[in-house]
Amino acid sequence: MLPSKDAPLTVGSFCSIAGNVTIMCDGQHSTNSATSYPININLLKRPEPVQNGGRKRGVIIGHDVWICHGAVIISGVSIGHGAVIGTNAVVTKDVPPYAVVGGVPAGIIRYRFPKEIVEKLLTICWWDWDDDKIKSEADALTGSIDTFISRHFVPAQSPID
Repeated sequence: MLPSKDAPLTVGSFCSIAGNVTIMCDGQHSTNSATSYPININLLKRPEPVQNGGRKRGVIIGHDVWICHGAVIISGVSIGHGAVIGTNAVVTKDVPPYAVVGGVPAGIIRYRFPKEIVEKLLTICWWDWDDDKIKSEADALTGSIDTFISRHFVPAQSPID
């Protein structure tokens, strides 16, 4: 993991990150110039990356994300809550919430749940609960998704005119 003050790494709660995962928060090289070498940074010692030196953009990993063994996350990527990054995947673009991605470059294989369930999970935000509530709801969190949703999802009320 290579974060810096200019390219931070933000990791949500309840993430599972396996071994040999590489998270590159900065260090992008431009391929649109005569050289991909970061001349401005390495030879000219310019403090900010310009032109072919790349951009420091950081990485954001949402809550309840599982990153499998050997995955590589490239700078500038945001990984949505509940996503799964497959073994040895190379993530080069944003991953939607609850998507399962894999491959080189990583692409969406499927979603963990139908869209309606994902929307409800994003409303419930169980990862914001205090530890005591999470402990008391452990069986619901690890059991049937339908039971969990029916127990914890409260539909928004329409305002009364």
